[in-house]
Amino acid sequence: MPKNYNLRNLILDILEGDELSKKQILETIRSKNGIGTSDKTFNESLMALLREGQIYIADYDFTIYNGVKRIQSIRPEGIVFGVSRTDFVEIETILKQMESNDHEEVYRASKSLKRIFRRKIDEVQKEGDTKLRIGADTLFNHTIFYMNSLGEEPKRSLRNKLAWSLSNNKDSLELFKNIVSFIQSQD
Repeated sequence: MPKNYNLRNLILDILEGDELSKKQILETIRSKNGIGTSDKTFNESLMALLREGQIYIADYDFTIYNGVKRIQSIRPEGIVFGVSRTDFVEIETILKQMESNDHEEVYRASKSLKRIFRRKIDEVQKEGDTKLRIGADTLFNHTIFYMNSLGEEPKRSLRNKLAWSLSNNKDSLELFKNIVSFIQSQD
């Protein structure tokens, strides 16, 4: 087992409840958990989790610049990470959050769902058997627009199918391909 395996699990545990910057994650590991780790090992663990799709880059924390107005460099400490959620129930919850009256919640749900959607599009394109006529973001927007234009029962049905297709469950990729083909045919 790799020596940074426990560090990777610790990072996932820390990110379980919130999206945090690299700086915040490292501070939590070093202070609350009492684990000393080198920057190199920490970075290696973060990159492995990113590569495996277990975490994602969610945002950038500009507070690390302490009020500096003219920023001329990107500091990795400001990169904000979150845990990737690809379970059916979690994706369905995100889809339901898109119907909230809270604009901030809708924005966060939309960003999260779009990221999952893009990842699924990448899977489809790797297989090469589904032809996309439009870009992933446009297809995402068309899908959400179409779903929102339906009546309550068809909308619920499509939302469930979309949640399943975006999950990592068995046969989800085939269902996703069918939804993509259907949405593209609606133009």
